[in-house]
Parts: sequence; structure tokens; C-alpha cells
Amino acid sequence: MQVMILTTIAVGLFAFIANRQYNYAFAKNPVTGKSGTGNLTSYYLFVFICIAILASVAGLRYYVGTDFGGYYWGYPQYISEFQDRLSNWDEPGISIIAKILSCFTEDGAYFTFTTAALTVFLFVFTLSKHTDDFFFVVMLYIFTSCWSGCFNGVRQYLAAAVLFAGHRLIYERKFIKYCIVVFLASSFHITALIMLPMFFLITKNLDIKKIVFIMVCGIVLIFSYDLLFNLVGILKDNETGGADTEYAQNLIHPLRIAISLAPILLYFFLLLQKRTFSGEENFYMGFIFVRAAITIATANSAYLNRAGLYFSPFIPLSLLFLINKFDKNQQLIIKTVTLVLYAIVWLYIDASQTEWHWMFNRPEAYYNKYA
Repeated sequence: MQVMILTTIAVGLFAFIANRQYNYAFAKNPVTGKSGTGNLTSYYLFVFICIAILASVAGLRYYVGTDFGGYYWGYPQYISEFQDRLSNWDEPGISIIAKILSCFTEDGAYFTFTTAALTVFLFVFTLSKHTDDFFFVVMLYIFTSCWSGCFNGVRQYLAAAVLFAGHRLIYERKFIKYCIVVFLASSFHITALIMLPMFFLITKNLDIKKIVFIMVCGIVLIFSYDLLFNLVGILKDNETGGADTEYAQNLIHPLRIAISLAPILLYFFLLLQKRTFSGEENFYMGFIFVRAAITIATANSAYLNRAGLYFSPFIPLSLLFLINKFDKNQQLIIKTVTLVLYAIVWLYIDASQTEWHWMFNRPEAYYNKYA
């Protein structure tokens, strides 16, 4: 827990400095009245420092995350399976990474570090490109468990990171390019294919009809667990689709439902205040509505609920758009309260339950040898 808190404090400090650099880049000269040059070099310097901190801590963890051992010790297997996975297109992305790394090292530590670094980079750098408040969004990236989540579902979070990096292709209505992004993401986790229909569902237009449609779909999913598990079984070539596992029967924490519903409640509050939303703002609101519908629909199965992680990275940007609808003198207070509440939930659910070990202190032999 201490490692995660100290990491968050360090990232918060450099993210705050990044915000200052962003504002300096566009600030008006008090003498000439001209706006700044817009040179964001210094801004991205501190963004990359934040990325480096988060990637290093995630990449140098040792047996932190239930899936860690499978990837650390499975590194040689991913290499040996490279040809078969590629020819059968059996989620070959992870084997491609392993195969490339095998040219330089036999140590599984480099494999787990690389996957963590790629995931963190794609998430955080994408956030930094689409916000004017990097501090707020990167803190929410941590507090919504997007960062700590990649300690567990390594391949699925890699897929989610790829999709998030290419999400603007939906906004720009570039279907072919978006299909390529989904195809690439599915090479890490086949469930990424569920994001393909989002091209047609999530657009610049968000009206009551579309909201009702998303809600009705969520209600239908509540009564369709057998169908969902069958679909997972087809996608993953598994007869039961994971329905027979204990994990599939686990209920998700009620606080996770609250987290997904919070932006929705704020959105409706603003509608009652007769606030209007632009096409870009509606676009991001669409993701949080789908996220909430999936979270509620899959509340009785932690396994199925993992589909919602593809939408989690949109919560920071969506909340920022919502908070910016308030008056200037209210925004700082609302941002502070939002971060505090999300931080409390994160500390209670994730950080407090994480026992940390470093790769430097691993007791096993340093190298993973090929079989």
C-alpha cells in the first residue's frame, strides 16, 4: 500500500508541474496581450516523467497481481508458441512481444516490465493529448483502478490501452482505421472485438432515445448471462466460457457500481440546469453511459464485469468535461471533492489490499531458462 501511495504522490507532484507548463504555453503576455507560443515541450517532459514513474513501479513489481506468475514464468511458452499463435491468429500479440524480447533476454522480468510499460504509456500519453488538466485526469486514471488493474489482466489491459489510443477514430468517423485498431487490440485479447459496435453506438449525438436504448440493453444483459458466457466461449474457444469458475460467480463491490454511476448522475444534474453539450462532450458521455450499463448488468459476475474495463479510461475525460460545465469558482472545489472521493474508494478497494514486492528482491533464479 505504501508503494502505491508514494507513487501517487510523486505522480501528482509532476502532473501538477505539467499543468503549470501547459498553462504557461498558452498564457497571454501581460505587456503585449499576445497568447503564448503553444510550445508544449516542457509540458510533455513532465508528462513523460509521470509515465516513467507509473511504468517503472508497475513493471518492477514482483508477484503483485493474480496473473503475474502466469506471465513471468510463461515467457518461454509464449516464445515457443509464437508460430502457432500467429498462424492460427490465437491472440498472437503477447507472443509477438515475447518473441522480440527473446532476441535480447531470457529473463521473464523484462517481459512483464515491457507489457506494463506499453500499457501505461498508451493510456497516460493518450490522456495527456486530450486534456488541459493533466493533473486531474492522471489522478483519476489511478483512482479508477486503470493503473493498478493492469497488474492483473495484463493482456486485456494491453488491448484496452490500444483501443483507448485509437478512440478518436470513432469521433473522426474513420471506420477502416478504427477496424485496424480493434483488430490489433484483439491480437492481445479477443474480447476487444466487443468495441467494434461502439463505432455506431457512440457518436457526437447523445439524445434521450440513445440513452434509453443503452439502458434497455443493460437490462437485457442482466437476464442473458448464459448467452454471454456462450459468446465468451465462442470467442475464446472454451466450452463453458469460464462460467464454471469461482471468479465468474463473484459479485463486484457495490462501490464500483457507485463509481460508474457518479458521472451519470452529474450529467443529469447538469441537464436539469439546462446546460448544453457539444458534439465532443456528447461523444465522451456515450462511453460513460455504456460503462454504467455494463457495470450494473454484470454486477453478479466479476468475470463478465471485466468487459467494462474497456470504458474505464474514459471516466477521467468525461468527468472533466462535466465539471468544466460549472462556474469557474466552483470547478476547483468540485474537482477536489471528486478526487478525494475516488481516492477513498481506490484506497479501500485496491491499494489497501495490495502487498508489494519488488523484482529486485525475487528469491528465484534471476533468469528464466528456455525449456
